[in-house]
Amino acid sequence: MKKNTGRCDRDKNGHCPPMMGVDKAKTHDTFCSVDELQYTDPRSFERTVALTDANISARVEADIKLPTFANDIKHIRKNVHLTQCQVIPIENPSLSVANQTNILDVYVEGFVHKNIQYSEGPEGYVKDYSVNVPFKCYERITLPTLNTVLIANSQKSNQIQEIRVIDDAGMGADRCEFGSITFENLNEPVECKLLRARVSQRDFTKNFNTWGQFNKITEKMAIDFVLRLTQVQRRAEAGGTLPETFFEE
Repeated sequence: MKKNTGRCDRDKNGHCPPMMGVDKAKTHDTFCSVDELQYTDPRSFERTVALTDANISARVEADIKLPTFANDIKHIRKNVHLTQCQVIPIENPSLSVANQTNILDVYVEGFVHKNIQYSEGPEGYVKDYSVNVPFKCYERITLPTLNTVLIANSQKSNQIQEIRVIDDAGMGADRCEFGSITFENLNEPVECKLLRARVSQRDFTKNFNTWGQFNKITEKMAIDFVLRLTQVQRRAEAGGTLPETFFEE
């Protein structure tokens, strides 16, 4: 039985699930040849390049309901966690260098984990309540021209560069013989890393009972965080990104 991999999201380990199993064609003959090698300066090397440290801000308003009525908030501990950070390079036609861009769309999602300690009255125990406050933001970042991102498109449709052969009668295309040219350029992804975060907030207590206790809090937060964006590139010993050779139309 074939394994069901129809889910669009990644699996619990963060890996993209494999394609469904397919049949294997019978190969008649195969051979390989080495074309002219792409020259690589021995002083160049592949390394992870820090493109920029992006300062991003998110504004959030959230309503929190406590499990019991509170008399006073004693302490709120906050931690910022990211659940998604995706970077999409956007082509910049104004750049003179081909297959490079300095425009990035950054999609960030996460939450602020809060541990709220409060008392229910003038005496007694302090209670704990934990809650996650989600947030998301989308930003466009323009990098300095020295730190560009390598990007190249692919062509996988056989209808764009289709090859047709004239039939024996010379009256049209031979339906039994045809071909195409397709290619894939595999890009190194732009990675994110959360370096630091700051949360500034104002709390407004609501829904008081007859004893002056409340069980609802409206929070207005400013979340400021710094993301380091990186990409694996081939760099010279001193200088910017070295050009790569890509398949093109």
